Amino acid sequence: MSRGRPIEGPKLVERLEGSVDAKRRLRVILQTVAGELTVAEACAELGIGKTAFFELRGRVLQTSLADLEPKAVGRPRQEAPAEEAELERLKQENQRLLDDLEIAHVREEIALAMPEVFEPLREKKRSSKAVKKPQPGKRKRSQKKSKKKRGW
Repeated sequence: MSRGRPIEGPKLVERLEGSVDAKRRLRVILQTVAGELTVAEACAELGIGKTAFFELRGRVLQTSLADLEPKAVGRPRQEAPAEEAELERLKQENQRLLDDLEIAHVREEIALAMPEVFEPLREKKRSSKAVKKPQPGKRKRSQKKSKKKRGW
């Protein structure tokens, strides 16, 4: 007589969550692994052939083995949903636009308080935009040189 709790083996399946049919299949597979049933008896109880039984048992054991592989310690890292990433991008863009607006306000205040600082810049912009018209009687240097070469 052994001490401690009695060995339950395949009977543990009854405590698990799942359908009655799934529990019955798992119990039969565990009984064949424990040596309580032969493959022929298991096939007869499940109503399947040997090939189907071996495939089923292989899938169950492979899935169990995969579940027992070591995993990373702690909670899995959760990725931020796309909506949160878009919200963060919009917040950054909003802050950048607010900064640009503040810079524009400061420049305007400086221009109003000290117009002499911005006056040379305005003159350069005006002169670059204006098209210079040739004055009558004056020739461009390039025209003079080309006429001299021609012999005029």
